[in-house]
Amino acid sequence: MEKSSPAMDKRFYSVREASVYSGLSRRSIYQKIKDGDIRYYRAGGVQGKIVIDRQDIDDFVMANEFKSSDQIREILKEKKIQIK
Repeated sequence: MEKSSPAMDKRFYSVREASVYSGLSRRSIYQKIKDGDIRYYRAGGVQGKIVIDRQDIDDFVMANEFKSSDQIREILKEKKIQIK
């Protein structure tokens, strides 16, 4: 029997699960939380476990999507900016 992905099972992820789901390191997740780039909640009160809503992870990843050099060239071409 095949394991289902965390995306199908849960709405909220631990930092470790968010790392696996997003492809970001756990350190990056903690830094993005500290910087206010990813919203988080505390399950169980102030000292509780950090949990992150899957939609917040998706929103962050989509807003910070890396572009390939071909995509960048196309954007620059559309804006009529030449690369030297």
